Amino acid sequence: MTQPLVYIDAPATAPYRYGLFSAAAVVDPADQREFQAGVEWEPQCADVPAPTNAAAASDPNRVPMALPDGVPITRPGVIRLYTGLTDRSVARPDLLERARRAIGLVEQQSLEHYAWAGGAGNAVHLAAAGTPVLAGSDVTPVPLEEGVGRLEAHISRRAGVLGVLWAPRWTAGWWAVKQLTRTDGPRLIGPLGNPVVFAETSGVGPGGVAPGAGEAWLYATGPVMVRRSAVFLPTLPEALDRKDNEVFAVAERFYTVGWSCGVAAVKVMLPGVPA
Repeated sequence: MTQPLVYIDAPATAPYRYGLFSAAAVVDPADQREFQAGVEWEPQCADVPAPTNAAAASDPNRVPMALPDGVPITRPGVIRLYTGLTDRSVARPDLLERARRAIGLVEQQSLEHYAWAGGAGNAVHLAAAGTPVLAGSDVTPVPLEEGVGRLEAHISRRAGVLGVLWAPRWTAGWWAVKQLTRTDGPRLIGPLGNPVVFAETSGVGPGGVAPGAGEAWLYATGPVMVRRSAVFLPTLPEALDRKDNEVFAVAERFYTVGWSCGVAAVKVMLPGVPA
């Protein structure tokens, strides 16, 4: 007679690190109405260097001041994620809780993917066709350390505060070899203190252009904010399909991911593979 398998606990796990949530302001608002259409805010951005006028204020030929027209607006769209499982055992009251835990495991990487490449209803994303490319690197990629420097300089010029550096997760080893990051509490930060998101992404450039062999696209933005709704779950009676006694356990959550003060891209050459 075959002995039945012994049921044991799953292996202990550690949380996903150095992703979007480590670099962004993550907000769980009490008012859920914003997830019907999205949100908007007015960022305070810089434009370095500030203009100057040496002429006296009483000079009739004094050049008029040139000021930007209007106030910039950030309008991230709503991303709706769902996950879960089906099972034919109504004797498993934990199925809905498993669905809740599943959305927590997948939400950060999924948001990185959609914030980078678009889709899921968010028109504002890093790899949009209009994202400016620095230093002509779309034609001639620059070394990794130069690309990081140009992105941090761009953040300084456009945001005036710390922003966020974005890189494909698979490039983290090259950043480490070049000593471009250091830990700062739960974050990894770049040379000038901007937090780095090592994102789960295909890594495409502006307009969806894939990098060549030995190349990678990186991005810089101003400060990033993620806003999350409550996790929506059916009750167990609602999840039960009595036709075939199947439980449809699904968890849904709505998000907005946006950033202040624009975005820029740079294409870099990766150094030799670490030994």
